[in-house]
Amino acid sequence: MIKFESVTKKYTNRNMAAVNNVNLHIKEGEICMLVGPSGSGKTTVMKMINKLIKPNSGEIFIDGKNIEEIDSIELRLNIGYIIQDIGLFPHMTIFQNIAIVPTELGWEKDKIEERVDELLELMELDPQIYRSKKPRELSGGQKQRVGVARALAGNPKIMLMDEPFGALDPITRAKLQNEFLIIQEKIRKTIVFVTHDVDEAIKMGDKIAVLKEGSIVQFATPSEILSNPANDFVSELIGSNSALKMMNLIKCESIMQKVYTIDANLSFEEAKKMFLQFNVEQMVVAEKGVKKKYYIEFKEALKKQGKVSEMKKEIVNKITIKATVQDALSEMFSTGKKYIFIEDGSREIKGIVTMDNLLKVVSDYGNMDI
Repeated sequence: MIKFESVTKKYTNRNMAAVNNVNLHIKEGEICMLVGPSGSGKTTVMKMINKLIKPNSGEIFIDGKNIEEIDSIELRLNIGYIIQDIGLFPHMTIFQNIAIVPTELGWEKDKIEERVDELLELMELDPQIYRSKKPRELSGGQKQRVGVARALAGNPKIMLMDEPFGALDPITRAKLQNEFLIIQEKIRKTIVFVTHDVDEAIKMGDKIAVLKEGSIVQFATPSEILSNPANDFVSELIGSNSALKMMNLIKCESIMQKVYTIDANLSFEEAKKMFLQFNVEQMVVAEKGVKKKYYIEFKEALKKQGKVSEMKKEIVNKITIKATVQDALSEMFSTGKKYIFIEDGSREIKGIVTMDNLLKVVSDYGNMDI
């Protein structure tokens, strides 16, 4: 999909090459993370893909075609680009910001409106509410979602992401990382993602390219880099506790337990029988016409009388199926619960993860010799 062949970039005011003889092959549908210290050449490599920076030597190919043979404007209109400060135009509405590339591509008005609404819904921003808002009316996380929507608007095959979540607080950042991974499952774009955060690279990447002084010192899967770093530089970049960093490779969908559903109109006596039958501590409440998600606990059912609907609790301790074990532990600590519900991209509850699950996973990986 994207191929670098012996690509070098030198600046006249520097003794060292910004990018030095880079060979890199990123397959279609992969997320390739570029990671390394400041000045290692990450952003230069990425910007050469859409010709914002031109190499001194070497060739770059997209779908087998040398990018020097592609008109620069045409190339950029077909590559989504997301940066840390998002760059939304403050005088434009959210609709106008997202519609920029489709408009430049000459799409019909109806098709543009349909695409904008589709993307806002994908980003969980109600089109009826957000289409007419200005960027100043949005939170940081909402602006970032709009930035992703704008990058996707022209349905590009490739997306370039330059530390897109770097300016967000840790909680919002983790949430958007997880949501983006769910979106990626649906859209399957080829993504080049620059980050200085090794944990983010491990969590988000299908492949990681580790750069030092303009050269790629290792290009491998996150698991390979953690278990077999190429040299001391990569080991130092990863840092200590490689086993704990493996927690960023394990998604909740792979360890969650089945969650059972109980009818809201059942009595607690019936609920107790179901809890004993399934041998669980929590069940999700099924209630027709109710949008919010609720649950009940076995310990409550033992003490109460009446119907399930009278003692239900709203599910607030939840994360997505793409959240990691580390995310789940963090969420449990912040909510004070020893379990957390797992939801899919449609916000349906798909499972539950308990503290016992997590401790077993951590223990298993902690005892590994990697």
